[in-house]
This record gives sequence, structure tokens and C-alpha cells, in this order.
Amino acid sequence: MRKGKWRQGLLCGTLAAMMALGACAKEDDGKATAAPTSAVETTASTETTPEQTTAPETSAAVTTEAPTEAPTAAPTTAPTAAPTTAAPTTAEEKTTEAEMDFYEKMIADSFIQTGNTARMKKVMEKAENGEDVTIAYIGGSITEGALATSQPKTYARLSYQYFADTFGTGENVHFLNAGFSGTPSTLGIIRYDRDMLMSGYTTPVTYPDIIFIEFAVNDGDDPTFGECYESMIRQALNAPNEPVVVLLFAVFESEFNLQDRLMPLGKHYDLPMISIKNAVIPQIHAGNITNREFFARDGYHPMDYGHQIMSDCITYYFDRVAEAETDASYTMPQDTVIGNSFENMTMIDTTINDPAIVINPGSFTQKDKTSGVFQFDNKREKLGDNWMHAKDGGSESFTMTLNCKSLIMAYKRSSAKDLAGAVEVLVDGEPVKPLISPAFNQKANVARVESYSAGGWNNPWLAIILDEETTADHTIEVKMAEGDEEKEFTIFAFGYTK
Repeated sequence: MRKGKWRQGLLCGTLAAMMALGACAKEDDGKATAAPTSAVETTASTETTPEQTTAPETSAAVTTEAPTEAPTAAPTTAPTAAPTTAAPTTAEEKTTEAEMDFYEKMIADSFIQTGNTARMKKVMEKAENGEDVTIAYIGGSITEGALATSQPKTYARLSYQYFADTFGTGENVHFLNAGFSGTPSTLGIIRYDRDMLMSGYTTPVTYPDIIFIEFAVNDGDDPTFGECYESMIRQALNAPNEPVVVLLFAVFESEFNLQDRLMPLGKHYDLPMISIKNAVIPQIHAGNITNREFFARDGYHPMDYGHQIMSDCITYYFDRVAEAETDASYTMPQDTVIGNSFENMTMIDTTINDPAIVINPGSFTQKDKTSGVFQFDNKREKLGDNWMHAKDGGSESFTMTLNCKSLIMAYKRSSAKDLAGAVEVLVDGEPVKPLISPAFNQKANVARVESYSAGGWNNPWLAIILDEETTADHTIEVKMAEGDEEKEFTIFAFGYTK
């Protein structure tokens, strides 16, 4: 089936991308360059570093051990508009097929496994038969497309377009991008139903057929240490239309990501896995590409050429499956590797209309308008349906009663020191110490949830309020901490499971 199409498309697409980039001198890649003060996001984090100041996104060499060195510090501002100048390329443009051998090896090195091929073969057949197929992407800012010059040049759109052109028959293949800058899978599982199933973006179907999950560089500050990630895998696989779930491991210039934590999940669930780290880092070490060719100067986000490489890694996987035999029907394991406490999570925001959930916002009555919109989709707010305690808003607590066994709160982090306040959280009248991040969790006796962070940029942060074995009725109270009654605090949303 379409043998050789990947190679032809790769050479044409890559040469075009290189030509478009323009020639410039090769930079010294032995050092990371300082980030510009304008465009960036997130701080990469390991499980052993001090608490980070921004949301994570990561990179590192492939081993079976957890990374032992912290990545380089990330800039403390959110990503802004894409750069207006072209990304640099190598001093000599690689214009012949012979000179492209390193590129082919790089793309092939990204491939870890096809996983069970039965579901993907079925989706490819649907597309070829003219049936509606949706490809969906969920992850952080790399998936959202931060610092790409346009949506058509993002890895998500490029790989979608390849699938549509290669396997589709016209307009029957649809695109859905649920990337959200600076967020881990902890928030991804909260918003999964909203952004991947119900509202959608440009798709006419309810459930996506192919789902790419990209949190390998954002989950350093996941307070569940991978349990939300596994919960998302299981929730996606259990959809009634039996979708394909592909694990994509992005990378940062610091060479840190969490694929060593996440690959055992891909093995356990027999899923396709693609490592951008395995592809790019060896070629940077070999001098065939430079950090500045792949990464923006922030050291975190790929620019257009980097997105092209990521797309080619994905299309290589598509063609590997197309040429492979069809496996027996997929059966999902019932046991877990890390856990699935957060599977089938439901999002709660001001639009909730469930009589079983009773909310009294108290003094959290304002709407915070700083959550922004999804990149390349300026009609869709990220977390706009929120509860905000405004300055001088009063001291009445936010309360909520519901039946649940787990509960996560998403709240805003801000660098406005004089305005950003803290809250205390009570469950059934008793103060709790929410789990905030791996570094925060190491701090003893910290009960306040602080919205101030020197690196905050109005980005969401997560706090695990409840994680119980059994479902029960609970009353949740969120109140401004003593001394912060006249400051601001925004509850973006909650997520709960039964």
C-alpha cells in the first residue's frame, strides 16, 4: 500500500523547507543561547528539582532510568506571536538525495514501535473508503503550535495533511488540535471530554479516530507522577469507536523529556510510539543539524523546520503501518502500570448544569478574562468559564457539594505579586494539603495554595484536592487565606471522577 510514498514526500517537503529557511552561518551549538524576553512558555522540570516557576515541557537521552539532571532554566513568560524572521539553516543547503541520508536515518530513528496495527489499519481503510475520519492532537504548546509561523507549518497540521492526502479521498479527513500551552496531562484529563469529544474544533464527528498524546515535555510538574497520563490513555482507548492512540515524545534543547517514564505504558498497552528525542538529539551531536535549526532561541519550542521534522517522523510511522501486516484485534489490558484513578474525569466550570453538583461561588463571582484563546483558533477561550475572587471582593468562601472519589482544581498563577493571593482548601470542614507538583509535594506542612509565582503568566496550575479509593459525598470549601482577603484568586475549573 503506497510503498515509497514517505521517502518521496519527505525529500520534497524537507528540501522545500530548507530552501525556504534561507542560508546563514552555522551557529556554535555547544552552548544554549539566552532566551528572548518576549516569546516563551513553561519551565521544564524533573521529579527531583525544586519547585518550578512555570508549567513544564522537557528533553534527555534514552535510558531506562529517570533523568538525573535538571533541564536548563526555562523563560518565565508565555509564548507570544511566532517570530517574523526565518529560522536559520545549515551553511550548506542539502540539496541532493545522497546528502539527505542523515535525514532519512534521523526520521527512522524516531520510530519505536507500531504497536498493534489492527485499529490503525481499520482507520486507514475507512479513510480510503471515503468515510469520515478525524485526527486529534492533545498536548502542550508544541502541539498548540507556539512559535510556528503559521498553522499549516505546525507538526500537527502537516502530519494531518499528509494522512488526508495519502489515505483520504477528499474532504473526509478532519483535523482537531487540543494543544494547550504550559499544561501537563493533569489538565489534559480534566478538559479531555470538552476539547477532544464534545465541542471539537472543525470536525463533524463526536469521537476522533486517531489520537496523538504529547505530554512527554510537560509532565515534569504532574502531581500524579504519570497517573493522569495513563488515565488519559485508557479513557481514549475505551471510546466506543475504538480509536488509535499514538504516544509522541517531544524534546527540549536540554535533552530532557519523560519518555523513560512513559514508554513502559506504550509497551504495556501495545501502542504506537514516536520519539522526537531519539531522532533529533543524535543528529545534533553529530553536527548534521544544529539546535538553532530545530529549536527556537527559548530552547523549548521547535520552529518551522523542527515542526517539519516532527511531521516527517509521524508520516514515517503512518507508512510503516501501511506496509505492515494487520494484527489481531486489539484488546486493552485491564491492569495498569501507574494507575487510573483519574480515568473518565468530568470537567466542572461555570457552565456546569448538573443538579447533583451544588455550587455557591461566595465571593468568587467575577470572570477572569486572562486565560486567552487557543492559538490559531481565536474564537475559543481556553478556560474562560471560571470563578474569580476580585480585589476587595469580600471574604465569603466558594463551596461545592458533590459525589466523587477524586477532585483536581485548576487555578491561575500570576506574577502580579501585589494582587495574586492564596487560598485554603477544606474538605468536609477539614483543612487539606493539596498536592501541587513534585517539588511542592516535598515541602512539609504547606496548606496554602499560592497563585503568585515569579514565573507565572496567567497560566493554569493544578492541585489534587481528593484522591480516594471510594466514592462519597463531599463538601469542598475554597476560602481566601488569612491576610489575602483583598487579593485576587481565580479557580479556572475542577475535574472529578466517581
